[in-house]
Amino acid sequence: MRLGFSLPKHVCLNGKKYKVDLSFQKVMKVTALLRDSGISEEARVSAGVRGFSSPLSHTRSKHLSNTDKIALLNKIFELLVPSANSEAKQKTKLIFSLEKDGALIYSAFLQTYGIDLQKDKIDWREFNVLLSCIPENTALFCVMKSRLAEPFENIDDGLETLFEKLIK
Repeated sequence: MRLGFSLPKHVCLNGKKYKVDLSFQKVMKVTALLRDSGISEEARVSAGVRGFSSPLSHTRSKHLSNTDKIALLNKIFELLVPSANSEAKQKTKLIFSLEKDGALIYSAFLQTYGIDLQKDKIDWREFNVLLSCIPENTALFCVMKSRLAEPFENIDDGLETLFEKLIK
C-alpha cells in the first residue's frame, strides 16, 4: 500500500539530477555509516552519497568534489527531515532514538502494521507518518510517553501525591 506521499526520487545539484533511494533501510544504513568515526570524513561522505545513489547517479557523483558531495547529502537530508525553525528544534524533547529504541520500533511496526522493517520496503516518509501514529498498546508508546512526562519538582511531594492516589 502506498499512502501517496513518497519522497522525490531525484535530487538536483548544479543543474544535474541524481537518482536517490530514500527507503527506510537505506536511510538507516547510510546514517549509521555517516556516524562511524572509524573512517575518514571524506570516505564517509563518499560512502553516504554512494549509499543513497542509484548505480548511474553514483557513477556521475564519483567525479564531484567532496564539497559538492556534502552539498548533495545536505539536499538529501533536507528531504528526510522536515525543516523547522531552529528555536523550535532546540525546545523539542527527544522521545525516541532510532538506535537505542530500535527493537521497540521494530516490534511496534510488526505488531501494529504487520510491517517487518528489516524485510519490507517502506519509504522514509511513510515510516515517519506511521511512527507518529503508534497506538497506546505498544511498548514503544509507553516509553515515549514516559519520556514526555515532566519530572516532579520535589520528588518527595510527587511520591506523597502518588501514594495518596494509590490509597484512595
